[in-house]
Amino acid sequence: MATSKSTWTHLVRFTHKGVPTFAHVVDPKPDGDLEEQFKVDVATGDPVFNNIVLTGEIVTVTRNTLLAPIATCPIVINTGLNYKDHVTESLFFAAPDLAPPIPYIFYRPATSIADPYPTLLRTYKVQQECLDYECELVFQTGSRPLKDISVEEAKKHIIGFAAGCDFSPRPGKVLGRMNYIFSKAFDNWTPVGPVLVNPSVTGVLPELDISTKWNGKEVQKDNSRNMIFNVAEILSAMSVGTTVQPGTVVFSGTCGGGAWFLSEGKPGTGINDGDEIEVEIKGIGKVRAYPKFD
Repeated sequence: MATSKSTWTHLVRFTHKGVPTFAHVVDPKPDGDLEEQFKVDVATGDPVFNNIVLTGEIVTVTRNTLLAPIATCPIVINTGLNYKDHVTESLFFAAPDLAPPIPYIFYRPATSIADPYPTLLRTYKVQQECLDYECELVFQTGSRPLKDISVEEAKKHIIGFAAGCDFSPRPGKVLGRMNYIFSKAFDNWTPVGPVLVNPSVTGVLPELDISTKWNGKEVQKDNSRNMIFNVAEILSAMSVGTTVQPGTVVFSGTCGGGAWFLSEGKPGTGINDGDEIEVEIKGIGKVRAYPKFD
């Protein structure tokens, strides 16, 4: 069995012999999509600590049983209003000066991360009234605590990218006008994955097509090059006066086209119990979920 450290490009995480384990995708596709079953090279270690070792043990994994490709995560950071189209569609609900001069960030717990293909995305009453989807490019930081770092320095500390669907309960009679930090913090709520892709594949400032399908219909489409603040600028801003702990997971914001905004100047009704939501980032892959209303 091989024991030397190996360079990884596409990591998944699954339960192997009863233990959550990283593995390298043996033959990754350029678009990032995964077959229903595919081969992986089992690994030891954690990419956050730069100690992934490919063991040479090749096994077949079933896609729908994958875990989120995140093991170490002290906290999740969200970035709001980071695409111009999303800012524009939000103006009916907010002030005209809504566009952020610096990255608009907020926090939620690591326990909110869900697997990329959850069999049940439990949706509580407080989340159901105006539930929305948000396709987002997700990144993770490495082993060093980071504080007051420059944009150029931030580029060196992003270890990988994944796709995420940041399900967002919008304001309503049940939730109130603005209580999204609480409503996004529920356990196993935000699918992430299916693969953690190395910046050597995507580039450290990715320019990737990102989209959402709602029951098979494309409702969001953009490219990560159009973010108002790129991933390095987000990470640098996060570090101002606050130590970013190793393994921090960051959602970089969604583009226009959310369900709540489709009624042209007034709130929409959101998605429904059992709807299929699929987020795809070309070169990274897809996450898919079916919210189940209590």
